[in-house]
Amino acid sequence: MKKMKQFRKGISYLVLLIFTAGLVFGIMPDEAVSAVEIAADASSSSSSSSSSSSSSSSTSKVTMTFEESDSSDSGSSSGSTNYSGVYSSSDYIKPGNYWATPVCRYGEPVIVALPIVNMTPWNVRDVVVTPIISGKTEDWPFEINASGYTISFDVLVGSNVTPDINERTQYLYWTFMTREDVLNGYYPLSFQVLYLDDVCNQGSCTISTYVECIGKPDAGNKNTNETLATSTPRIIVTGFETNPAEVYAGSDFDLIIHLKNTSEGTEVSNVEVDLTAAVEGKDNESSYSAFLPTSGSNTAYFSEIPPGGSADIRMTFNAKADLAQKPYVMKLDMKYEDKKNNPFTGEASVSIPVKQDSRYEISSIEMTPASITIGGQANAMFSVYNTGKTKLYNVKALFSADSITNGDAFIGNLDSGSTGNIDTMLTGVNPTTDDGTVTVTVSYENEMGQVFTQDFFTTLYVNAPMTEDMGMGLDGMEGAIRLEPEKEGLKDKLMALPLWARIVIPGAILLILIGIVGAVISKIKKKKRKKELETDYLDD
Repeated sequence: MKKMKQFRKGISYLVLLIFTAGLVFGIMPDEAVSAVEIAADASSSSSSSSSSSSSSSSTSKVTMTFEESDSSDSGSSSGSTNYSGVYSSSDYIKPGNYWATPVCRYGEPVIVALPIVNMTPWNVRDVVVTPIISGKTEDWPFEINASGYTISFDVLVGSNVTPDINERTQYLYWTFMTREDVLNGYYPLSFQVLYLDDVCNQGSCTISTYVECIGKPDAGNKNTNETLATSTPRIIVTGFETNPAEVYAGSDFDLIIHLKNTSEGTEVSNVEVDLTAAVEGKDNESSYSAFLPTSGSNTAYFSEIPPGGSADIRMTFNAKADLAQKPYVMKLDMKYEDKKNNPFTGEASVSIPVKQDSRYEISSIEMTPASITIGGQANAMFSVYNTGKTKLYNVKALFSADSITNGDAFIGNLDSGSTGNIDTMLTGVNPTTDDGTVTVTVSYENEMGQVFTQDFFTTLYVNAPMTEDMGMGLDGMEGAIRLEPEKEGLKDKLMALPLWARIVIPGAILLILIGIVGAVISKIKKKKRKKELETDYLDD
């Protein structure tokens, strides 16, 4: 069987060489057909003698069909050319009158000949002819085993130079290897022709023809419902999650996206997924991606996903620190192929909420006055600055201490970058028994209604009113001695001072008095000593 197959290949080469020689050396089509039939008969008889038990399907038979039309120029001067399936998109460059439909067997070489002719009176120059190749088995029946199949030549003469259309026909030849997985049926072949006309204008056209292909016994048929009605596999996103669950601006997070092949009968392969985050910014200079991959690559790859199967994308991103608090879109661009290498694309997206840490600051707390008596009032003032990128809700302050009351103040909502002011009056109700510390609790809510608090501290002294009533003497006798109103007022003012002031001021007064007394005594002593010296001097 192997020898017989090799013999058939040899006969095929011989037939192709005979056909090529006929075209090159001017053998008429009928003569070329006769030569082909002789070779085919030789192949048939040789294969029959080599194996009498072989079936008729084992006999190699090559058929080359020529289609002939009117060879006059006038019959082809208008409209596009269509010689029994050979078609040109131009009225100027057309296929020749004689065309053979090659028969291609899987795994075997074949020579494709293309006759072209210039139908204009003038010559065209720098002619370049290139077959239009495809990597799909359904579109291109040959192996792609060369870097290029372009054929070029200098001139294609016109009717003014050579009136006979047959004499000015140019024959071009390509040798192809038929694919092993070729389908049964007729494949279209298209050739692109580029040229310069007589005034150096670029011209182009496409010449299309067909080849007949014979595939393996189990190969399908081209252009049948079985071949065309293919299911389109789809990849969808079934969900996603982040780790940690809440993504904060300026932090890294893991993004896990769950994919699924929805086709129940088609496996997808060469799956490439590109993840692109939303672009922030108003112009090209200030725009940036909301999320940047920490590894530097935002592409995920899977060699295959079985029918109905799933796959997970896991990638680490960094959220930009200056993002506003809102959801951001992550787009997925997917490319993949089915088992026949047909390419497909798909798109999907997920929305990732980004949070910002709430931040605020307060100014120094002003307390006026710093000390009051019971029943007196002090004014407390300070400002709250929202320094974060999130809105603060229901901002308020609470002043608390054992010695005061009326310590609530409400600001309301604070937008990012805004300022709120606290201005409230505090009333003394009990004398201060400690260092006078007053706790100021500032609280606010986020967009979820969660309450956050922070304590600050200031001081306020509350003193008991000072009165001295000596209406009864020490012996119980009446002899009322009362402080005059002016003195009582001075004493009240003194008692209203802070504790440290009440200690320091009397001490300072005492030191001053001691200094004055010491100075007087020193002066008296100096005078006395001077007088004694004068007396002693007079006695002498």
